[in-house]
Amino acid sequence: MRIVAGRFKGRPLSAPKGDKTRPTSDKARQALFNVLEHADWAPALDGARIIDLFAGSGGLGFESMSRGGAFCLFVDIDAGARGAIRDNIETLQLF
Repeated sequence: MRIVAGRFKGRPLSAPKGDKTRPTSDKARQALFNVLEHADWAPALDGARIIDLFAGSGGLGFESMSRGGAFCLFVDIDAGARGAIRDNIETLQLF
């Protein structure tokens, strides 16, 4: 799994081990952000505050930050998912 676009484009993301979480595919994230970035009704991502519920690896939150989001709150109850999010924060140097 990797970041699709923005300042972190192409950077890999860690995912939690096991089958408790299923990361959002690159293709699904690209489609979602195409709508968010180009729809007339959608607010700008630049400087946005984001919440990634049921975050898993944090792919949606990291993608939004890569595309200009200012802050993301990652929420997940699984310890493995929280560990993967921490690893990804360190990898992307978002601390």
